[in-house]
Amino acid sequence: MRSYRGIKTMLAPMLLIVLLASASCDSAAPEQSGPNDDQPISSGIRIVGLNCSPSFDRQTAEEKRVHDRILEQTGADVRIVFSDGGSGGPCRSKRAAMLSSGEQLDFAELSITEAVQAFNEGLLLPLNDLLDRYGTHLKKNVVPEAFKLATYEGNILGIPIENGLHTLSALQIRADWLAKLQLPLPRTIDEFEQVLKAFKEQDPDGNGKMDTVPLTVSSGGTFNMLEGVLGSSFLPQGYAWWQDADGKLKPPELHPAYKPFLAKLASWNEKGYLWSDLLLSAADKQQELIADNRAGAVAATFSGTIVNAGEVLRKSVPDYNYVPVVLEGEQGLNRLPVSPIAYSVWVIYKKNASPETVMKFFDYQATYEGNMLTSFGIEGDNYTATPDGMVEFISEDKTNLAKAHYYAKYKTVFINWPGKPVWPVNTWTFAEYNLKREQVNRLPRFEPIDYGVYYDTTKWQSYPKLGALNDYLNEQKVRVLNGEIRVDSWDGIMARWLEMGGSQMIDDRNKQYAASVSPKVSR
Repeated sequence: MRSYRGIKTMLAPMLLIVLLASASCDSAAPEQSGPNDDQPISSGIRIVGLNCSPSFDRQTAEEKRVHDRILEQTGADVRIVFSDGGSGGPCRSKRAAMLSSGEQLDFAELSITEAVQAFNEGLLLPLNDLLDRYGTHLKKNVVPEAFKLATYEGNILGIPIENGLHTLSALQIRADWLAKLQLPLPRTIDEFEQVLKAFKEQDPDGNGKMDTVPLTVSSGGTFNMLEGVLGSSFLPQGYAWWQDADGKLKPPELHPAYKPFLAKLASWNEKGYLWSDLLLSAADKQQELIADNRAGAVAATFSGTIVNAGEVLRKSVPDYNYVPVVLEGEQGLNRLPVSPIAYSVWVIYKKNASPETVMKFFDYQATYEGNMLTSFGIEGDNYTATPDGMVEFISEDKTNLAKAHYYAKYKTVFINWPGKPVWPVNTWTFAEYNLKREQVNRLPRFEPIDYGVYYDTTKWQSYPKLGALNDYLNEQKVRVLNGEIRVDSWDGIMARWLEMGGSQMIDDRNKQYAASVSPKVSR
């Protein structure tokens, strides 16, 4: 069982698809009407999968050609169903409806935690034997660590979707503003606080107004994003669960160093260093603040200063430059939590038309030929590629994803191909993704104590109380941050949290943790 505290569900289940699906399919003309009428009848074995990104459904003749090429190579008549409301809740609802109604659903994407729960419910087919028989390319090209993370009690739950990032989120600082103010890139919390003061008072954007924001968030995060990014500079195990002297796992909020950390953030808020709308902001407003050339330092995912933000900012400030850093603190671990090589997997359900055919379809994508076909279509007809793997579309706009006649409809397996860019479309945005990935992958990182442990919270006695416990803790943090209550009240707040069910939740987590590291568990 494995879990990753601090990796937000809004960023899962698959980071790569979220980043690649930044455009809608507004220019594609439907070939036929109806949700699946564009997919032809064939002599292959029909398999059905659920895709959570409806923008990939272009309903063009090119999709039919890709479908037929897959059929020729694998014998799979692949049919893709899309959730009407996109990823997240709508896709989970669509998946549940298909399974409960008996509608054919052979494969789907689940977070690894969801896969553990589905396996415990008896819904999934372990893939060990299928991989041995039909997964030659998968076993060769998917990194072993990804398969290890996709394994639960000796059972391979699904084909892991590789993540190209060693750490997902970081603090990013406007280096061009630092240069303008003749300030070095800060190395410590104290130096960073001086930078925040300068960003607030010295007009780094040069518009003659006191309207810059020293510190904010992006990527749809709020206070928890600040904790995840800055906690490593204040806490000896970062913003992760830690072990006390008796070996018991406890949440970071119960560590003695958490209260000084919260006090520092409250102090910064009182001084006006934090964005006044930070706690109530949504992703679009966060991106707008960056695009308006107002944000000095941003706690965000690696792409949080690029998509829908830097894309706009570069038009007015071409040389803007956010640099990711890890700040050193006296009490801190001063490293960021490592991101798992896989967050989610493509599973095969027990009730299945042909598990062998699904595995052959997956395995074909673990060849570079199959990877490029399912990602971009037919080379020479749908796209051209440079020797280093960069792609341009053959359409009215060669770099616009929305105008591509085919893009990623049949894509399931994601592999970080050695020597190839993770994001290969020849656009400014994807070039920035690749650059930022290199920068954040160089930052110091660590594995939390329970890294690689999946917790099936549905089996916890505290499960019905988890929502209330989380809401209470977040509410109290906001009150402290805003100065409504004193930081000295934190011990009492945590005592109340323990009484509400937090103590039981800690026991539940420790019980599953102990079981997961027991030598009796086969891996």
